[in-house]
Amino acid sequence: MRVLVLGSGGVGAAFAAIAQRRDAFERVVLADVSAQRAREVVARLGEADRFAAEQVDASDRGELSAPLIVDALGWRRVLSNARTIQPPEARLSRGLEVHPEGAGEEMELWIDHRYIRAGYGWSFPARDELRVGVGSFWPTHHVKEPTVRLARDLGLPADGYQGNWIPHRLRPAVEDGVFFAGDSAGHCLPLTAEGIRTALYFGLACGRELRAVLEGRRTREDALRRYGAFSDSHARKFSWMLATQRAVGRITPSRALGVIAGLLNDRRISHWIFRHYLDIAPPSFVGATSGGTSANAPASRRMPSSMAGSTRLA
Repeated sequence: MRVLVLGSGGVGAAFAAIAQRRDAFERVVLADVSAQRAREVVARLGEADRFAAEQVDASDRGELSAPLIVDALGWRRVLSNARTIQPPEARLSRGLEVHPEGAGEEMELWIDHRYIRAGYGWSFPARDELRVGVGSFWPTHHVKEPTVRLARDLGLPADGYQGNWIPHRLRPAVEDGVFFAGDSAGHCLPLTAEGIRTALYFGLACGRELRAVLEGRRTREDALRRYGAFSDSHARKFSWMLATQRAVGRITPSRALGVIAGLLNDRRISHWIFRHYLDIAPPSFVGATSGGTSANAPASRRMPSSMAGSTRLA
């Protein structure tokens, strides 16, 4: 299989590392607006016969043709012919985090209108750093100042900014003969803004359809129809998550939020919710040959102490 990857940042580089371990990928071209960044990724892989670097500006809407095309370029949905969506009018959330050096054992969430009116703040460990940030469900609300303030309240410096717009509504996964996966199809869960697991989940479903076409077991038209139907079958669950996101935005300043947070201290309730949440994109789908199965393993979590005046969930 020969693949052109547009973008050699974190996601593109991660895909290349995975592809290197799969013999099916005989040739991979990493294209980026920064030729130097693409060359650095290829150099780290050390297989010049399989991996190559090219300079490409993905914002150039010139002609592009191939038997199978997948747009995984992010929320801008570059290969779509539909009207371009732009923040803050678009159905997008926004998030920003800082990465100071540090260590910890717990993921902590703060739902506190003093930081953000509709959204939440977070802190969690990642190797030798902590990731502290704030996300807003309302794109018109800025997140830099509350992110800096949350870091300061935790006694941490605001080092290493990273942020982006986050789609919070499912979009068509096929259009005009193009497959869309990840943020370009809105495959990011509302409320939690979890996008990596769902991108892998829908990307795997898309990849299975592509493989069937390449092996002659399915036509491109059948693959488009099947993948589009697979994505659409998740619409109800995504809609429920979006409705919950909107509800959180409305009740954040009220006492009702504290009552709900208290209910989540009951492990039976929290485990039931988490199992249903996990089933939206079940990990067991990785081992399935077609379709997916539910993941029923319960999760175990600890509730950290609360910051004064905040509702914090773990």
